[in-house]
Amino acid sequence: MKRICLIAPYKELAELAWQAKQELNLAIDIKEGNLEEGIAPALEAQRRGAQVIISRGGTASIIRKQVDVPVVEINVTGYDILKTLHQYRDSTTTIGIVGYQNVVYGCQTIASILNIPIQEIIIPNDDGNINWSEIKEQMTELVERNGIKVIVGDTTAASKLGGLNVDVHLITSGKEAIIQAIEESCHIIRVREQEEEKAKKFQIVLDFVRDAVIATDEKGLITVVNPMAEKIFNIKRENAYGQPIQEIVKNTGINRVLESGIAEIEQLQEVPVGHILTNRIPIKVSGQIKGVVATFQEISKIQDAEQKIRQNLYAKGWITKYKFNDILSRDLRMKRLIEIARVYAKTDATILIEGESGTGKEMLAQSIHAESLRSDGPFVAVNCAALPPQLLESELFGYEEGAFTGAKKGGKIGLFELAHNGTIFLDEIGEMDKGLQARLLRILEEKQVMRLGSDKIIPVNIRVIAATNVSLKNEISQGNFRMDLYYRLNVLNLRTIPLRERHGDIELLAHYFLRQGNQKYGRTVKKLAPEVIEFLSNYRWPGNLRELKNVIERIVLSAEKEYVTLADIELIVEELQNIDKNTQEYQWGHLLDGTLQEIKRKIILKVLEDEGYNKSRAARRLGIDRSTIERFL
Repeated sequence: MKRICLIAPYKELAELAWQAKQELNLAIDIKEGNLEEGIAPALEAQRRGAQVIISRGGTASIIRKQVDVPVVEINVTGYDILKTLHQYRDSTTTIGIVGYQNVVYGCQTIASILNIPIQEIIIPNDDGNINWSEIKEQMTELVERNGIKVIVGDTTAASKLGGLNVDVHLITSGKEAIIQAIEESCHIIRVREQEEEKAKKFQIVLDFVRDAVIATDEKGLITVVNPMAEKIFNIKRENAYGQPIQEIVKNTGINRVLESGIAEIEQLQEVPVGHILTNRIPIKVSGQIKGVVATFQEISKIQDAEQKIRQNLYAKGWITKYKFNDILSRDLRMKRLIEIARVYAKTDATILIEGESGTGKEMLAQSIHAESLRSDGPFVAVNCAALPPQLLESELFGYEEGAFTGAKKGGKIGLFELAHNGTIFLDEIGEMDKGLQARLLRILEEKQVMRLGSDKIIPVNIRVIAATNVSLKNEISQGNFRMDLYYRLNVLNLRTIPLRERHGDIELLAHYFLRQGNQKYGRTVKKLAPEVIEFLSNYRWPGNLRELKNVIERIVLSAEKEYVTLADIELIVEELQNIDKNTQEYQWGHLLDGTLQEIKRKIILKVLEDEGYNKSRAARRLGIDRSTIERFL
């Protein structure tokens, strides 16, 4: 496809155009056609994809009215006029000049320099209304009155003024003027391509942006409607273009911004599909309002996007690894605990999990989340004892840029926000600073969070599961934990069972960890002897599951045989016996510190803790009544 077509009004111009085409090494279609004769080849060139048409004088003017593509005119240069008039230098005979304004004015200047007397007739630029008979009569009168023997003009004059019995000399265009027209045409094509590229990019943005976009001109007539706007407002863009905005979409507020010139940002608006968030921005050019651009976002889509951002930003690690089926046990109490936890998982209430360190509180929390209605949401776990209060606060609540010295540029999203539509697990809640406890209570009650350094309230939809390895009631009595927070957390309660009370599970778990250790370290220890299982079952396991796993890994790494006896792990056995002895001595020594009343109180608290803070069971075990327990507490 040739993108440039040159239509030459006369043969000599066509020949020069061929020479210019060869010199520039460009694909140019060259046709001949003077005045109306140039219309047909011009229309054909446009049909075949020409982006610019080049012609000269009156022919260019006529073609311009018939085609939709740009028409570049081959200018008559001063050199072209000089070349034609130079042969009449110092002439005593008046020369007639007929042509368009630019040609006539150029001839006047050069004729005065060459000392040539002239008489001119200017052809109007509006070719459609030219009265050639009248122009011919004027020229006839000038010829007769002034004795004109020669008329100088372009191809229009030459073709329309024949029969005057005078010589007509054509002002021809040189190759330089043709090359200049070709270069201008190339520039026009480049600019149009750049504009088309920008327009396509703009249209792609409009078509695929998640916001609805509507724009108007200064009169409030619609100029832009994107597909999302069609969907939200149930309109068709082809029916909307050029129409007043208020007749197509009600209640956009665009006309108000047209009048005020003041932008309106993040305004809530109600439409048939629900509530939307809208921005209306005036388009100002040199201080004058030339239109308005409005964007519209469905609130539900904003919420969905917000949740995806939260999840994508911190997707790694915010998923559960365990389910209830991963909790191995033959113990009836453990099975009952799992049954209760499954029931709790179906609710959305806050859960407090109490139990010694290493008894699988987080595993239980993950299992609850995995079987809950929030299982598709994030599971965010944080250890409240692992960070100092100020750092824990910034992690939980997030912060804005500049909230404190060393704050991350751009701020940071908090863990409560990340847990939106999911579960947050607060481990070792008893170690939380009392100031943070107050903020946590507010979140539990109001379901809202505020970042450090911000005054913006962010709603969050979260379930809280908290865990503790200390008695929160004891912490309350010592003034370390808020009573109101305790009752807000302890809506549902689970108490994990220490490993020493799960005698039937020791062998099951030991061989499970044995298989894990073999796989992890590439070992082949197959079985533990019965006396090893018996020893492990009688050990008190102060570190619970975590300690058992570590001991089995040491056995795997140190054993030299596939079948392990007590003799094979003599050093490990001795170490565990010392730990057991020291643990019991510490526990009894700790209980026996203080006055008789204090010792009694400690014993009661210990039995209460063992019995899950059930006063009736503790009283029966101690052989006293409930009132005695309450009096000591």
